[in-house]
Amino acid sequence: MTLENEQAKTGHPIDELEALLNAEEPTPQNPVVVVRKPKKKRKGSAKKRDFEVQVIPATKLTTPMGEADPVKRVAAYCRVSTDEDAQATSFDLQVNHYTEFISAHENWVLAGIYADEGISGTQVKHREQFQRMIEDCEAGKIDMIITKSISRFARNTVDCLTTIRKLKALKNPVEIYFEKERLYSLDEKTDMVLSLMASIAQEESRSISANIRWAIRNRMKNGTQKIPTSALLGYDTDEDGNMVIISQEAEVVKTIYKSFVQGIHPILIATRLNSIGAKTVYGNDWTASAVKNILQNEKYCGDVLMQKTITIDYLTHTTKINEGEAEQYYIADHHDAIVSRDLWNKAQELLNKQSWRKWKQRGQQRLIPKQKGRLRGFVGISPEWRSVSVTRLVSASSKMAMDPSEEKNGMKNQEQKEDLEMASILEGFEVVELEESRGDSVMTLTATNLKFNKATAVELGFPNFIRMLVHAPSRQVAIEPCKENTKNAVPFSKDASKQTYAIVVKIPALLAAARKLADVDEGSGSISFKGTLYPKEKIIIYDLSKGEPTKRRGRQKKEAPAEVIGEITE
Repeated sequence: MTLENEQAKTGHPIDELEALLNAEEPTPQNPVVVVRKPKKKRKGSAKKRDFEVQVIPATKLTTPMGEADPVKRVAAYCRVSTDEDAQATSFDLQVNHYTEFISAHENWVLAGIYADEGISGTQVKHREQFQRMIEDCEAGKIDMIITKSISRFARNTVDCLTTIRKLKALKNPVEIYFEKERLYSLDEKTDMVLSLMASIAQEESRSISANIRWAIRNRMKNGTQKIPTSALLGYDTDEDGNMVIISQEAEVVKTIYKSFVQGIHPILIATRLNSIGAKTVYGNDWTASAVKNILQNEKYCGDVLMQKTITIDYLTHTTKINEGEAEQYYIADHHDAIVSRDLWNKAQELLNKQSWRKWKQRGQQRLIPKQKGRLRGFVGISPEWRSVSVTRLVSASSKMAMDPSEEKNGMKNQEQKEDLEMASILEGFEVVELEESRGDSVMTLTATNLKFNKATAVELGFPNFIRMLVHAPSRQVAIEPCKENTKNAVPFSKDASKQTYAIVVKIPALLAAARKLADVDEGSGSISFKGTLYPKEKIIIYDLSKGEPTKRRGRQKKEAPAEVIGEITE
């Protein structure tokens, strides 16, 4: 670099720069060595040298002489552990106390009062106001927190110390003042004391929890423990602490028990309750598990079983089902029953059966016949059903054969008539009048499936999906084209150019029902039924009473396999 460039960069005259470059280097006072000597163990102390040390005073977190102290934003945290009136009064007193306390300091500004009411101190995560206060500290809105005591701040040692250290490590540290203990969290001399006091607060919480459990168990033994009813459908508690029945809710409970012992699955019970607008005690929709909980609760027959669950951790309040870890207490005829003891015992008997444990929802839905048109009285069959009661099919279709007055008066309890004999049900039903056959459609009933010839797809216009319906009284099966999203839709035909072979449909429920209606034994061969086409409605109806055995042909060339559509696997 030239002197001219250095002058342009520094602004110094060339003469001064030359003097600086040519100046003699300082002579070291001690000898200069070429290579660093290996370190050796020191023998004795090094020679002490006197240095002149200049002290630079701290400027942060201090107030210069003659200036006023900076304004400090101070927040207060209050907590009471229950919602009782006495505790609520204590809560109000704490809020008033800290409002006046902070206002009494000249350089303090109230940054807010954070108060959790009716919350336990053993867990920080459940205290919304506490969490919001910590977030405001991290956002730089608070300089200091005042609280009554360590036990009010947190009864969990880990939570207490973790929060203190978290606030201490902020860019602008937040100090906590514990009024009862007179401790400041930023004072290093109080670290050990804070740890000790936090442990004492946690131990105090454990002791209180143990005392409460002991008192509750004694009341259980004496039979004086009050039974909470806020989460118990059908019951409430009067002023004397006695359980009283709520009639409207009790009717729901009775319906659940009666339906279950009649063989109705809890899933279907829940569906029916939701359809009439009934709600659980929490105001939610019914589920199978909610129905099962009602069925398993001994309180509905007038008894009480206490200590069904136990608390395994007083800090996290984690509970588990009491499986013999602690004593249980049973009181018979403790209060008025909603259901009889015989009905309750029958429900328990069904619940405890091995078959119930493996019982899934029946592969069957409500049988709703069509209300009008040529297929009036026909019932749609779902491809998901594993079986269907022919008796129920007859009963469902018979609704459309009755006059309105008879239907209104006699069909209210339709589902209770499922055990009637087939012969008596078939008497007097209408038979749907059929036109003369106008098509070439053929349905073949085999041991494993229903097969439709290609002409069936041609007559219906090669529909991608169809619905299959049954009219049990007249022993008829019908098919009609539908859309993919239609209820009970079954995949059927391909496009005209691609549909070459016969179409096979496997619907277990329909296959079983069709064999019964056609009076075909399981060991019998294939039976064919010629269909009647109704062009306007695009419907084909097969009469199962007019079947013909399928003729076996001689040896022919092996045809391509039929396309299996709509097959349901386990």
